[in-house]
Amino acid sequence: MKFFDYNSGFMRFSLLLSRLTLLNLIWLLCCIPLVTAGASTAAQYYSIKQLINGDTAVFKNFRTGMKLYWKGATITWLILAVLSGIFSMAYYILTTADIPARAVLLSVAALAFLTLLLTMLWVYPVMINFVGNLREIFFNAFIFTFMYAPLTLIAAAFYVAAGFLLIRFILTRGLVILFGQALVVYANLNLFDKVFQKYRKTDEAL
Repeated sequence: MKFFDYNSGFMRFSLLLSRLTLLNLIWLLCCIPLVTAGASTAAQYYSIKQLINGDTAVFKNFRTGMKLYWKGATITWLILAVLSGIFSMAYYILTTADIPARAVLLSVAALAFLTLLLTMLWVYPVMINFVGNLREIFFNAFIFTFMYAPLTLIAAAFYVAAGFLLIRFILTRGLVILFGQALVVYANLNLFDKVFQKYRKTDEAL
């Protein structure tokens, strides 16, 4: 049956999903020591980028990604963790203490934290696609976040949908755990690649 031919759309999608599932399970295992979560996430992004480009060596690419980005990705993860802790403390203080203009301060803090989360959607994709130090990576990610706001919102919507399915339904909870993160990364990298192609052409022209 053509439905089960190796080159059929169904089989190509099944192979892609199986590789994404494998990558997701590797990512989950490597995230168990929380300190390695950043490097594991960068390795997952790198592996999926290679998968999009036709390289299906999942284990090899994940290991290569860990070696290439462990330092920058770990620092990035620690920065996110520290800032998240600061915002959590600020939220707790603002909601429990009697502070003047509390509503305004809460709004400002929430907006700042939302900006951080949206910027993080671009940080790892920028890290694996361009060469630069962390300051340049964060700056470019911040610029992309607002320059391409519609793409940022679509990428965020993928994570919101995955979170909703994880929390709301028992059946989909298992699927999200199995391959949800990798599938979202795959979708976002394909989405962002349209932006990155413009800047790769500019770099090549220079």
